Amino acid sequence: MDNLKKSRVETLDWLRGLMALSIMFYHLIYWIFNPLDASNPLGRLGIYGVSIFFILSGLSMAIVYNTYIDSILKSIIFYIRRIFRIWPLLWVICFVLVIPILLKTGTFDWKLLFLNLTTLFGFLKPTAYIPTGAWSIGNEMVYYALTPLILFLYNTKKWFGNVFFVFTLIIGLFFSFYLLKSNLDLPAQWPTYVNPFNNLFLYVMGIALFYNFKETNISTKLNLSLLIIAVILFCILPFSGNQISIVTGIGRIVFSILSFIIVFCFYKLNINVPKTFGNILETFGIATYGIYLIHPVVYLYTGSLLEKINSKNNFLLLGTTVVLTILISIFSYNFFELPMIKIGKKFTNSFESFFQKQKVKPQKI
Repeated sequence: MDNLKKSRVETLDWLRGLMALSIMFYHLIYWIFNPLDASNPLGRLGIYGVSIFFILSGLSMAIVYNTYIDSILKSIIFYIRRIFRIWPLLWVICFVLVIPILLKTGTFDWKLLFLNLTTLFGFLKPTAYIPTGAWSIGNEMVYYALTPLILFLYNTKKWFGNVFFVFTLIIGLFFSFYLLKSNLDLPAQWPTYVNPFNNLFLYVMGIALFYNFKETNISTKLNLSLLIIAVILFCILPFSGNQISIVTGIGRIVFSILSFIIVFCFYKLNINVPKTFGNILETFGIATYGIYLIHPVVYLYTGSLLEKINSKNNFLLLGTTVVLTILISIFSYNFFELPMIKIGKKFTNSFESFFQKQKVKPQKI
């Protein structure tokens, strides 16, 4: 009944975890110490860490679902499973943020809450997100809606899918060269940047990576060389000023290519690392969603608590937030997110079984 591939690509979990940590540190250093611009590697990761998430998401969906989604029923099952993965923790974070406001003011924008709890904000108003960074979750839900179509195109003819990928590249270029203005700061153009069609090419890039390179073998030496070069270029290329410089024009092209190379190298990476080190990286990888959503909330409450005890130690705020975020995220994954994923799988297995029985009924004799 459940023909999904069970295996995870461990190295992709490593990259996913590293990106989650980089985004957390980007936010915390930005909030606690000083804003980071495009000249700083961490300032670049604040933008392209999320871009790499989009590529990883597309690649992961293709790895898991490429042979599974072959009907409307399987598409519905895919959607339900994604909802069981995304909604539960998002709901918790939304309520943790909304309840204090409700208790203090006695009111809240219920339409805004509804859009967040259903993730419809991604389709209707991408800037209408409650948790910090949740715009990317809204984008993801739009991409999930398109995933069965994209996989259908690739499974029908690979070049069908590649044509669609090129189409999304053209849309991305239109955003980076025309809709986003290089002479205006990124915050002033945030609604344009978080439009799901701006980053769609990154998600489709991940799917294209799977279909075009799944059989490609690359030596470990060459792979590591490419990875090191890509990381160095990512860090030292001469871009500076507001982050708009790396999401428009040539900057958008260069950093998107480097992001693709980094994901490709991790996808094809085949190295042995010390078991403890590998386990740590994988733990961060599976706790990524929690780290991404939880760290702003932990920062908010930790900062408030330290204020009440008259502590203005920024390093204490940073360290406490990081440690608590990681611990809460690991706990959340193992005792909340994973059980919800299992419930989603159990429900969809029953759902699929029911419809298969309705479809194939024994004939009366």
